[in-house]
Amino acid sequence: MDFDNESLLKCFISEEEEKTIIAWNEENGHKRSDIFEYRLEEADKLREEGNELFKSGDFAGARQRYFAAVWHLDFDIGQQWNLMEKHQLDLNTRKLKVVSNICGAYLKAEDWVNTKQAADIGLRHIEKSGLTDDAAKAKFLYRKGTANLQRGFAEDAFEDLKKADAIAPGDKQVRQALKAAGELQRADRQKAKEVWRSKLLSEEEKACQGSWTEPAVAAARVNARFRRWCCRRKSD
Repeated sequence: MDFDNESLLKCFISEEEEKTIIAWNEENGHKRSDIFEYRLEEADKLREEGNELFKSGDFAGARQRYFAAVWHLDFDIGQQWNLMEKHQLDLNTRKLKVVSNICGAYLKAEDWVNTKQAADIGLRHIEKSGLTDDAAKAKFLYRKGTANLQRGFAEDAFEDLKKADAIAPGDKQVRQALKAAGELQRADRQKAKEVWRSKLLSEEEKACQGSWTEPAVAAARVNARFRRWCCRRKSD
């Protein structure tokens, strides 16, 4: 994934997959125009088609339409150089919306790795384009945090969700996810302490860890007490 790639589409998919998207567009009446306004209109149509598929639960089909829309929004550096400020804003805003759609489709499909990557792409796009959209930024941070939480990366999840909460204080979903991340973070830290503590124990002490109801633990504790008793007798 290359955030600095001239092509937004290539941030998501490989060159072979891009060829498939291009072929689908051209075979289904969505050839890419040389006219700026026509390309934005085509991207809007494809994104709406994707939204309908998303609502029906076809998340893979929705992503395919979103990627097709991105292809129409992929202007090279030379083309963008000549755009007026208003047109550049229109283009960047549409890119932001479709990246958010892609991220949402991965989230609904519980594809946590790609959800996190799509959220990173969205955050990077906001930064590079100079867009000011706190709602979108908070949403990407929430989705990234959720993906990290589901993958077991409590520390990363907590940091992302904390940032989302700072941008959108009071958001119920963010607060719930932040609470879950905090609990997992504390559990991970406690587990790490126990692992470190166990490294400092002797083999005999490790064997004594656990409940008396476990025969092996009970036997280890009896042996340990007997050994200590013998040591005291010798010292006397």
